[in-house]
Amino acid sequence: MQLSLYKNEIFNQYKSNSQIARVLSENWFHSEMYCPCCLNTNIENYPNNQKATDFFCSNCRNEFQTKCSNKKFTRKVLDGEFNTMMNFINSNKSPNLFLMQYSNQDWFVKNLFLIPKFFIVPSIIEKRKPLSTDARRAGWIGCNFLLDNLPEEGKIAIIKDEKIIEKELVNKKWARMIFLNNYNSSIRGWTSDVLKCINKISKEEFVIKDIYEFKNYLQRLHPNNKHIEAKIRQQLQILRNNNLIEFTSKGVYKIKSRM
Repeated sequence: MQLSLYKNEIFNQYKSNSQIARVLSENWFHSEMYCPCCLNTNIENYPNNQKATDFFCSNCRNEFQTKCSNKKFTRKVLDGEFNTMMNFINSNKSPNLFLMQYSNQDWFVKNLFLIPKFFIVPSIIEKRKPLSTDARRAGWIGCNFLLDNLPEEGKIAIIKDEKIIEKELVNKKWARMIFLNNYNSSIRGWTSDVLKCINKISKEEFVIKDIYEFKNYLQRLHPNNKHIEAKIRQQLQILRNNNLIEFTSKGVYKIKSRM
């Protein structure tokens, strides 16, 4: 995998920096990026204007959306129309999301990470305000991805500070969480949110009361649920059954080692 985006012919063909960045990044993904889900050696371009997706893997049929910026992705990432995104999530059709940070000084990839499709759940989607009445698309409602709401397992580094992460490790991190794909968006959302709470506990072994401390946080994310503690226990069972945590004694849990 080469980290350079630079192609001289693109600079001769386009003048706008945004166009140059778009074409360079598209070319890079097509020529350099493998499929993190099955390790197929490359991913294929979708035709232009394919809604919400940019690439796909011809082997495992996973789809990918890409977001590229010359700034680091921090708390929020701008996305498209809110209802369209929610329909994708609720029908389990969300594409995986690549987030690339590049330098427009030397045109190198600085950072690239993957948000697996099964971590794209309602609690990481923020509904934006409708466009004003004098806007060209008056009333249109967009959305943001809230990166802060993702657990560590939902952000898989592929390139970090210009260092390429071993692709087998990337694939193992994906495969470790693939069990979420068997659940609907509501359960996936709960599992992801409880896992985020576990991330916030700064110790390997914790008790049920430690998780109950996040009841108000989880209630805000799931305002229609009136049985938060029962839901937490259900998610702990799911995480145990899939080897992310283990029960050491009644009400006591241990985090299994992360990759």
